[in-house]
Amino acid sequence: MKPEPFTVRYENGLVLVSSEADAAFRKALMDGVPTPLRAKMMDALSAPLQPNARKAMREAQRHFGAEANEAFAAASELAAELHRFLERNFQLQGLLDWLTVTGYGNDYRMIKVFYEWAKMGKAHAEKHPNGIILPPAGHG
Repeated sequence: MKPEPFTVRYENGLVLVSSEADAAFRKALMDGVPTPLRAKMMDALSAPLQPNARKAMREAQRHFGAEANEAFAAASELAAELHRFLERNFQLQGLLDWLTVTGYGNDYRMIKVFYEWAKMGKAHAEKHPNGIILPPAGHG
């Protein structure tokens, strides 16, 4: 079964995401996030977002300080893995686009959850090479 593409509508200067797609991505993130990070994911998904992407990124840079580049890279890599995993295993296509158009991709709270999730996944993979939290990079 081929995944349904993620689409958005533009109307009167607004970007509109279907409520079904929004609910599906939120559910996938809540269902997939490791248990110790569930509260942080709930906070990230319910937080008021900065509508200006540049301002959101500057706020995230200030939040992470010297760790910003590492946090952004790890969060980006995890988001890409989640994108491929959801498409391949659940026919849910477009997580990266959803993160972009909703503003979650630039929000420091979501980046923080993804960064911590990535660190947990790496630590888990080092102890259990055949039992990682997500599929290994390069698959998909």
